[in-house]
Formats: sequence, C-alpha cells, structure tokens
Amino acid sequence: MDLESPLGVVFQYLMHNPKLPSQMGKQKGVEAIAAFWRPFAFHMQGQVNDDELKVLARESLMTLQRQMELIAETFEVELPQSEAMTPELEVALERTVERVLQRYVGTGALSPQKTPTPPPAAGVTSTDPMLVPPGEEGVGFELDMFQEFESVSTKDLVS
Repeated sequence: MDLESPLGVVFQYLMHNPKLPSQMGKQKGVEAIAAFWRPFAFHMQGQVNDDELKVLARESLMTLQRQMELIAETFEVELPQSEAMTPELEVALERTVERVLQRYVGTGALSPQKTPTPPPAAGVTSTDPMLVPPGEEGVGFELDMFQEFESVSTKDLVS
C-alpha cells in the first residue's frame, strides 16, 4: 500500500497516533469496517433472523452516529440534517433514554466501572458489539433502548 495515498494516510494515523496504541489503532480500524458492513455480512450469511438483523443494523447506525458526532465536534462542522429526526422524535428519544436509565440505576445495573485492562498485544480483540457474533452479545443497554423506543406511541411524539 502506498503510504502517501489517502487510505495510506488513514492507516498511518491509526498505527502511529500517540493517543492510540498501535493495537488499539488496528482495533478501531476493524470496528469501523464492522460498523459499515456487519449487518450486510450477516444478512448474506443467512443464519440470522430478521429481528437479529434489525438489532445489528441499529448497532451499526448508533456506532456510525457516534463517529459522526465526534467528527462534527472535533472539526466544528454541522451534522447533516436528517428529515427523519423531528423535534418530536428527539423529545421522545430523550424520554426513552431517561426511562431506561432510571430503570438501570434503580436495579443497580449501572454502577461505577473498574478501569478496563488494556487489550492483549497479540491479535485484534474487542468488546465492541460490532465484533461480537449475534446472540452472544447479551442483553445490554442499547438493546433495551431500542425495545423501549419502539414502544413509544405517536401520542408520545406530539406531547
């Protein structure tokens, strides 16, 4: 690969960024690929049901959205506006987040986390949901968020 090419510059950044140890740079690159292509890959494989595919697609969208927000904040540019996100939908999403957070805090499921140990030096590993096979990720906060948000009625969107 030509290290001066646009793609070469990206790989140089991931591999030699002082803020990202080399192993983490590889992991971030793999996670980015997974966010783009994971739902398509499992759909083509044909061994994942429609509900699981929707969860995979939503996880990808959330990962990509977080990256878009980081880019927008870092470089002080506005996010592209989606007609799908109306003010009513944004309010409903905020209410959903509050309900799920309250439920997690109330049950003690959310508590201070220990400092994570760095990943091993050999191979690329990740706890990122993009790299966990469907059905092995366990029920987590994001899945609860999706289930809760799907239950939002149209009344919630206008109140």
